[in-house]
Amino acid sequence: MPSLQTEPLRVLVVDDDAQMLRSITDILRMRGYSALLAGTGKQAIDIAHRLKGVPAVALVDLQLPDMDGIELIRHLREIAALTEVVILTGNASVDSAVRALRENSTDYLVKPVQPDHLIGTIERAGERSQRRCAEAAMHESQNRLRLIFDHASDALFIADDAGRIIDANPAACTLGCQSLEQMRSLTMADVLPENGINVLDVRSATFAPGVFVHTVRDLTRQRKLEDQLVQAQKMEAVGQLAGGVAHDFNNLLTVIMSYSSMLLTDMEAANPMRGDIQEISNAATRAATLTRQLLAFSRKQVLQLQAVNVNEVVSHVEKLLRRLIGEDISLSTHLDPGLAHINGDPGQLEQVLLNLAVNARDAMPNGGALTIATGNVDLSDEHGERHMGAAPGKYVMVSVTDTGGGMTKEVQQRLFEPFYTTKGPGKGTGLGLSTVHGIVKQSGGDVYVYSELGHGTTFKVYFPCLNAEAELIATTAEHAAITPRGSETILLAEDDEALRALGERVLSAFGYKVLVARTGAEALRIVAEHQGHIDLVATDVVMPEMNGSQLVAKVLKARPGIRVLFMSGYTDDEVVRRGVIDGQTAFLQKPFTPDLIANKVRQVLDLPAPATPSS
Repeated sequence: MPSLQTEPLRVLVVDDDAQMLRSITDILRMRGYSALLAGTGKQAIDIAHRLKGVPAVALVDLQLPDMDGIELIRHLREIAALTEVVILTGNASVDSAVRALRENSTDYLVKPVQPDHLIGTIERAGERSQRRCAEAAMHESQNRLRLIFDHASDALFIADDAGRIIDANPAACTLGCQSLEQMRSLTMADVLPENGINVLDVRSATFAPGVFVHTVRDLTRQRKLEDQLVQAQKMEAVGQLAGGVAHDFNNLLTVIMSYSSMLLTDMEAANPMRGDIQEISNAATRAATLTRQLLAFSRKQVLQLQAVNVNEVVSHVEKLLRRLIGEDISLSTHLDPGLAHINGDPGQLEQVLLNLAVNARDAMPNGGALTIATGNVDLSDEHGERHMGAAPGKYVMVSVTDTGGGMTKEVQQRLFEPFYTTKGPGKGTGLGLSTVHGIVKQSGGDVYVYSELGHGTTFKVYFPCLNAEAELIATTAEHAAITPRGSETILLAEDDEALRALGERVLSAFGYKVLVARTGAEALRIVAEHQGHIDLVATDVVMPEMNGSQLVAKVLKARPGIRVLFMSGYTDDEVVRRGVIDGQTAFLQKPFTPDLIANKVRQVLDLPAPATPSS
């Protein structure tokens, strides 16, 4: 009887004698087999092609009307290589037996065949078929397991109970810096302790009696990325706070700087109070510098982007840098003459160089050497993996190297945090390097530090190369010898009461008619109800309920020809930021003085009239 199966064992019977087919079929079905019948070789081939599973046994007559039985066996081998073949013939001869054996037929039945003899032969053939199928499945499973073993990202070691390595996958060989042949002469203790890996996660499981599989995962890069992510999140949180503080401070500083400027303008040179007011103005200017640093760190400033040759920026500030660092520090530059352009803000790039130079100077209190170099670099995927956030591509690199005492790893980890400083009290705000970080990141670049105690420090700043030339964009008004006046009507939208009163007073003093609104909704009511012409809307960007960008969109819909001036101490509004970058939006950065706003308003009003859609 056939062994227990989920379905009957399939036997393909091929014979051109119909009576023989019926007899063999009845015998097989009585014993629990599934008989598939074919009277010709072609029918047998068609059946083999249609079967979802191969027939376990093929009982083939050597004499067929359309082809020789041996030829049919060859076809069956191509279609179903695991099928066991039994030859059935009524003309037994040595020649036919030899031919059958050559075709890997392991049994040979001569007609007339006895039922018990037939069933015994079919059972043996069925067992061989099942064994071959099991061996093939095991071989396939082994190949699949080997493929998984070889391509696993984790390091896999197979070792005996003494720790001697029997096998290892490519990831394990890479981890241990050894070939597979070298691995097989080592133990697990030889491989893991001295491979220079900081963090390992090792797990073991029994593979067979006395044989173990050790899974080793290098967590060094994962932990480094986790640390970088935590640092980035911390920087982002502080940046949000810094941006909000800068916004409020810039509103206050605009008021202080503007009123002190107006007092100084109206005050006689001999007035004894003039010096006090000038000190107030100077202090406000210094405070404005700090808020600009906060905005740079938090990446909420509005950059004036244009095509920039970094070599020209370095050369422009070189004389200033020589005075800044002092005579006991030598300054040398190595500038790549074929340097690509970048899309940047020249003024902010100068700030980056100045801050890095000051940091280098402070690291060399007893003198030393400061070197600035530029070059074109191509960052690889590997570099991006080591430094989270650096996409592969072409960059312009600026390096600033000092010969100071270097920094510890702990200091380097906190280097770009705002207000973090290793200097003594009163010797720094802790904003210099955080400002560098913010400017570079907002410009689409990255900055890295390389330092060892006793071996100096190198800062490397990377800016993406400019693919297309950008035009120069002016976002601040030029100072004129005489502040220009006007008579146009200006709608001023500002939620800060002190700034709103200041703006109305300053613009009115320069001859303009000023309509003031505390909110965006109030500004829209004025636009709808004012009977006369409105030439310009000057609006703060950051306002409650409706921001400046949303207000302007509604105003332009109601009055398409109106000109627009955005004002802000900082902005998260991408529409405004993108518009300034593209040269399509007029923007005035707070804090500003009366002269600055008057010049900027006049500049915007004198622009060519914007095109209006034809009806």
